[in-house]
Amino acid sequence: MASSAELSAPPETVPAVSTEQALFELDLYGFTVLPEVLNRAEATELAALLDRADETMGVEYVYEEAYARLVPCAPALDDRFLKLIDHPGVLPVIEAVLGREIVLGSMNARIVRPGDPEQGLHSDIPAVHRRQTGHPIMLQAVWMIDGFTSDNGATRLVPGSHRAAASAPPKGLAVPHVVAPTGPAGSVLIFNGQCWHGGGANRSAGRRRAVFGHYRVGAWMRFQTDPSLYLSEERWRALTARQREIVRMVHGVGQKNAADYYADQPHAGRFE
Repeated sequence: MASSAELSAPPETVPAVSTEQALFELDLYGFTVLPEVLNRAEATELAALLDRADETMGVEYVYEEAYARLVPCAPALDDRFLKLIDHPGVLPVIEAVLGREIVLGSMNARIVRPGDPEQGLHSDIPAVHRRQTGHPIMLQAVWMIDGFTSDNGATRLVPGSHRAAASAPPKGLAVPHVVAPTGPAGSVLIFNGQCWHGGGANRSAGRRRAVFGHYRVGAWMRFQTDPSLYLSEERWRALTARQREIVRMVHGVGQKNAADYYADQPHAGRFE
């Protein structure tokens, strides 16, 4: 296996990554990086949209000792986010692992501010749904709206941990081999939801913006953030037929889907 330095260091050039190569890396390491899926101008536009949305609807995000700003349901903000749902540079990799019968569990944005700390290592998939062999039931596609660097809070991962039986590192044991894949703005980090991972500390002077596309399948086909609560009729009409399938809104707006949480419905015990 490559050393953590080799996995973390930004390449001198940014070659394209084939679907075959991406699938090989997902199987071997549990993650892959697709460089510059969006160009710099597109990423800059999305960054400005996220900053404006953060001012009006952003909330504080606290999870696993991480602190950041969260903007829910990026596709509801502007038509320019809709292409992230089924981008031809990313969706073929997702579907090659999970199949076509997928649901976009959420597509929220997180903004890590200067001084926000490192997040603890964890898995996004509960132990009851972990699969030590075969395909997982969730992949995360992290859109680097800002380039990910070793200083600005790039997501940290433990290579190979997608095959571990536990959903988090065992208490009392060290995890010395952690990598933080980097990439220029517009790149996409795809990782197996079973991987132990955590946000990095932002030691830079700027904010690090990212959009997290959370694709689910099988026994976990419910929403983390229900898009029907955010997408307007106008935005729904801008969705392609495939996008409507992925967000389970083929029949229009207004009907609740099965999400992890609704503000007007008690969460405790609903899905346990």
